[in-house]
Amino acid sequence: MDDAAPSRWRYLWLALLALALAALINGCTSYARDRLYAPSERALEIPQWVGAVPEEVTVTTEDGLTLPGFYWVPAEGEHDVILVLHGRRDTYARMAGYVQRLQQDGRGVLVASYRGFNGNPGSPSQSGLIADAQAFFRLARERAGREGDVYVFGHSLGGGVAFQLAAREELAGVITLGTFTDIEAVAPFYAGPFIPDSWRSLATLAEVAEPLLLIHGAEDNYVEPRNSRELFAATCSEAALAIIAGVRHKPNFRIIQPVMTRWINATEAGTSGQLAAQDGARWEHKPACEKR
Repeated sequence: MDDAAPSRWRYLWLALLALALAALINGCTSYARDRLYAPSERALEIPQWVGAVPEEVTVTTEDGLTLPGFYWVPAEGEHDVILVLHGRRDTYARMAGYVQRLQQDGRGVLVASYRGFNGNPGSPSQSGLIADAQAFFRLARERAGREGDVYVFGHSLGGGVAFQLAAREELAGVITLGTFTDIEAVAPFYAGPFIPDSWRSLATLAEVAEPLLLIHGAEDNYVEPRNSRELFAATCSEAALAIIAGVRHKPNFRIIQPVMTRWINATEAGTSGQLAAQDGARWEHKPACEKR
C-alpha cells in the first residue's frame, strides 16, 4: 500500500476539522454579535408627540446605505443641533419620544438610526455604527450652518458610538447616559471570546478633546455607575460627572433634560466649572489636562 495514502487522509481530516472549527467560531461570532446589538424586530411605533412634530429625514452612509431619522429644527435665532444616538435593543422612534423634551429649549435635535435596526438595510457592527453616526453628523453639521455647534448625546451603546464619533469629528461637546467602559464590562463572561466588537471607550477617550458630560443613574443595575466614574477619571478633556439619584438605565428625560441643558448653556458661556449639584445629581467637575 502506498505510504502516502494515510498521510493524505490525515491531512484531509485535519483540513475538515479546521473547516468545522472555523464554521463553529464564525457561527458563535455571528450569534454573539446578534446578541450584542439585539436590534428590535418589532414594527416601528411612532411615539405620541407632545409638542412640535419632527421632520422625517434620511442620510446616506459612505457605503451607500439609506437610513431614516427624526429632526426638530432649531427655534428662531438658535442654530445648535444635538445629535442623538440610541442604545442596543432600542429604536430611533422610541428614543425620539424620550428626547423630544430637548427641542423645547430651542436647539435643533436630530435622532439617528443604525444599519440593521428597525428594518434598515445592512447588519450592525462597530465600524458600521460609526459610519452611520458620521452620516448623521454630516447632516447635523449642515443643518447647524456656520453659526451653530453640534453636540452629540448617546445612551448606553450610543455613548460608545458618541466617543468614537468625537475621536473622528469636531464636536462642541459629548454627553453620555449609562455608558460602559467597554463591552467586556457588561457582556457575560462566556461571551467575551466570541464578541467581535470591543467598543473600548476608555482607550478612545485619549483621542477625544471635546468637553464631556457623563450622566449615570445611581440605581442603574444594567450598566453600573462605576463605568461612568472610570470614564470620568480617564478623560483628559474638561469633564463633568453627574450621578443622579432615583434614575435607572432607562433615559428618563424629565430628569435628564434639565441636567443636559444646564451643562450645554454653561459650556457655551465658559462657566461649566461653576455648576453645582442640582436636580438630584451628585456633580463632579475637572478641568482639561494641561497638555490640552
